[in-house]
Amino acid sequence: MNINVSDFRQAVSKVRLSKCAFDELLSARELLASESQGARFDTKAAYINSLQSSVLSEELDRIRTMIDHECHVLILDGFKVEKLENFKSLIWTFGSLLGVPMVQNHLGHKVIEVYDRGGKSIEEGARYHQTRQGAYVHNDGVSDPLPIDYLTLACGQQALLGGESILIDASAVYAELMAFPEILEELKCNFFFENRGMSDEEQLFKAPILSFSNEGIPLIRYFRVYIESAHIKAGVPLTVAQCQALDFLDTVLDQSSVQQRVLLESGQVLISADNKFLHTRTHFIDRNTPRCVIDDAESLSDLNRYMLRMWLRKQ
Repeated sequence: MNINVSDFRQAVSKVRLSKCAFDELLSARELLASESQGARFDTKAAYINSLQSSVLSEELDRIRTMIDHECHVLILDGFKVEKLENFKSLIWTFGSLLGVPMVQNHLGHKVIEVYDRGGKSIEEGARYHQTRQGAYVHNDGVSDPLPIDYLTLACGQQALLGGESILIDASAVYAELMAFPEILEELKCNFFFENRGMSDEEQLFKAPILSFSNEGIPLIRYFRVYIESAHIKAGVPLTVAQCQALDFLDTVLDQSSVQQRVLLESGQVLISADNKFLHTRTHFIDRNTPRCVIDDAESLSDLNRYMLRMWLRKQ
């Protein structure tokens, strides 16, 4: 396999739905709202008739093709709204048309609000989306034995300072590690992972960190803190060889040569193939004191850094 690391330093593609497609999306949202009175906003998936919403259907197919076979990550622009409740319904409608939404926690929620609650840290058991911590390179599918096809992260409000997204293509990581075949082989072996936050009953499972698609594309599953925690809970300490492999991997992930950085703006949606792209963020500082609960009637401009996250599988 001949891979050039410089191929992965291209700017992340930015696209926007056409006016016609966006109008069809708004129509789908209105229909969904009329049928979902009284239910949580992410309970019922949106739907469209491909003949009546032909432009939106075509542009959704184009986005899937780009993620599946071309760039593996892109930024979709044009989703800026004023009220939080409208932002939630718009992102949910789009996401549930792009793919099949996955449950993301033990409460059955399919959209997760990403903002600092001001509580405990990741090391103390919090999930990443509940903190303002940075520097933990990961992909979101580490908590589920089945991979996520599309990760979407929609920006409602930026932080006062920081919160930049760092994107790392698994193929670039593989290219760097090819010089260390013994490390690659170790990463292809099974490690323990935990389903943190996914169910009331904690479960562990085994999976390799590095694997390959049927087409030979490198796939990755990684969140070191979760792996270390899972091995402790399993009563199976990481071996010296495993720790060395993780150290090598972390060193590669820290190199600017494999990283792309983007600062999402309000109304932008990052979409990536989760098992082909790792990501993290820089630490951020907010305008106001963190709080646990945010009312849907609030304006996005009044909030601290606020994102919505969806995990999608192909339809």
